[in-house]
Amino acid sequence: MKKILFIVDDLGKGGAEKITLELAHTLAKSKNLVTLAVLNSSKNTLIVDPSIEYIDLNIDSKFAFGKLWKFKELTKKEQQIFSSLINKRNFDLIIIGFHNGYYLGKYLTQKENIWYWIHGDLLEIRNFNNPLKRIKEHIRFFKNKRKFSKLFKGKNLITVNRDLEEKAKIHAQPNKTTTIANGIELPKDLINRSKSTIKNWDVIFVGRLVPIKQVDHAIKAFAMSNICGKMAIVGDGSERKKLEELSKELGIADRVDFLGWVDDPRELMLQSKCLVMSSLYEGSPVTLAEAIALGIPVISYDSSAGITDLFTLDTAKFGLVPKQNIRALSSALEKCVQNPYKYNQECIDKVCMDNMQKKILQLCD
Repeated sequence: MKKILFIVDDLGKGGAEKITLELAHTLAKSKNLVTLAVLNSSKNTLIVDPSIEYIDLNIDSKFAFGKLWKFKELTKKEQQIFSSLINKRNFDLIIIGFHNGYYLGKYLTQKENIWYWIHGDLLEIRNFNNPLKRIKEHIRFFKNKRKFSKLFKGKNLITVNRDLEEKAKIHAQPNKTTTIANGIELPKDLINRSKSTIKNWDVIFVGRLVPIKQVDHAIKAFAMSNICGKMAIVGDGSERKKLEELSKELGIADRVDFLGWVDDPRELMLQSKCLVMSSLYEGSPVTLAEAIALGIPVISYDSSAGITDLFTLDTAKFGLVPKQNIRALSSALEKCVQNPYKYNQECIDKVCMDNMQKKILQLCD
């Protein structure tokens, strides 16, 4: 039995928050003493099981929710509260998660077995056609790279895919690094219903409607195909209005259902023949892991190791297409709807929460 502490900004709608809570639940069910502390609970949407000790540190929102690269420091009062709630414990493992929580590391009196969990690319370079914007982007990247090094130099880092691990080694000179892909655990009755559930949509997208997800690529690919059925867009974000206008311009507005944010999209995933992923980059997408566990074939850009590593050689030839190739994405979607492929046991084992739990517990040794 281990005493484990997770620190995360909040328990909101993101994949990092969701996987943290599910991992904490799994560890608690295995008779470990699990504590989960959030910086600020005002954005919480997820429910914490009573088997987990839950702590709201009630840190000011400017610290808890501001941009990662802005310098953050606790007030004296917040330091006292943090110390009284956290530093008087003797944890076997402390995992500081995504992403403003990283700044709390310096306030921990415990120095052993502290790991920083990196869920996504903190050093991405965005592409712009405008020359001035490209210059500003490189300046931004240079500043972020320096802060990344200061924040993680000499630290122990958990990354969710091999790409992030290699980037961290180059830019941060960490003490230790390890890659642990996200795992999931789904109810057996949900998995058993995957074949019998009526399919209301041919294609489904699940995720935030933001630029990096490139949902416009998925909509264009659907429009280019000879698929006659409907497409579901599950999620919300800054790009929603643009995407709704795009579906009208392409003449498929009557076949694209924008369903908004759904707390548990797995039921909708079961009602779909395949799931599409069109992101410019992904860390270790929970939606992909859920689709594999449910037996729902995925068509995705081969955009990162976080996606590639969850496929096997036999499934990759059906499910992965060259990144940024909308025509290839469209062709693969059409083939998948007509003839869905199946996952083998190796693929299913890769997304198993038990495997993730074993790797996390090994960090205590």
